[in-house]
Amino acid sequence: MSSSSLPKSVVNKTLGVPALGPSPIRTAYTTVTDRLRKAIISGELPGGTRLVQTELAQSLSVSVTPVREALRNLMSEGLVDYSPFHGATVHGTSRAELEDIYELRSVLIPLAVREGINNITAEELDIAEELARRMESEADPIAWVELNREFHKVFYVASQRPKVYELLVTLADLSSLYVGLSISGDAERRARGDDDHAEIIRTYRAGDVKAATEITLVHNLDTLEVARAMLDEASGGRPERAAGT
Repeated sequence: MSSSSLPKSVVNKTLGVPALGPSPIRTAYTTVTDRLRKAIISGELPGGTRLVQTELAQSLSVSVTPVREALRNLMSEGLVDYSPFHGATVHGTSRAELEDIYELRSVLIPLAVREGINNITAEELDIAEELARRMESEADPIAWVELNREFHKVFYVASQRPKVYELLVTLADLSSLYVGLSISGDAERRARGDDDHAEIIRTYRAGDVKAATEITLVHNLDTLEVARAMLDEASGGRPERAAGT
């Protein structure tokens, strides 16, 4: 008997991943990428989960090709790891990585803000404002994380420093896991984030480098502190030791 003729509950038990539901076509690659990203950020696919292409294709009701392309994209975002021994696996969170990401962001933010305020256009600020409005009314927390990612990219682009942009986008992609963790662990985190976004836009419109730098750093630190507490709680209240300590 083929797996397609088995009851859905039985098929699900034969797979190493949960049934993620049919993947509607926008393009299959885009939809699969978005669906897997959401499953990873939400914890539906926990860190360390093996991502077998054939199993994912069956779970999402697509061919293997868009799954393969989606996994490559998620590897570039740092959400999926690959090793020749274990294949593709969901990237796991860690206290050491969290600290690295947010320390690096805190170093780059002042430079990005200084350059960005001089270069950002009214149109870019309008785009950021629309993203902020959508976030305030977004019911889905994972969609909020995605909008948050796009919001900050507007300001990274405005820096017009290609390497600074590249580094900040890489860190933003990696930080999606920790942003998702922070809003799941603090009921007020989203509201504070929305308030911060409005203030970031206001200070950029005013051309106030000092205020824009301060609020962006505070915003960055808020996520760090909440995500750090969540990771410590998950480890039984014992802070993880950084590598080499």
